[in-house]
Amino acid sequence: MRIEIPTTRDEAKKILALYEGNSKHRRSEDLAIDEAWKHDRTPTGRIWFAGLTNGQPPSLKFDVEVHTNLRTPR
Repeated sequence: MRIEIPTTRDEAKKILALYEGNSKHRRSEDLAIDEAWKHDRTPTGRIWFAGLTNGQPPSLKFDVEVHTNLRTPR
């Protein structure tokens, strides 16, 4: 599931540099997981940084692996 998280241009540059250096930005990944839950999808724990949008403000793009047959209980 593709998740986009709005951010500032300066923050986007810092986070992009982390991923280019084979590091992670845990806070952004946690936000991506939270967004998957908000869409009634069950994350399986695999997250990939997919890049940045060109919009103003930019957004961080993450691909969150979700289990397609499970939804959150209501």
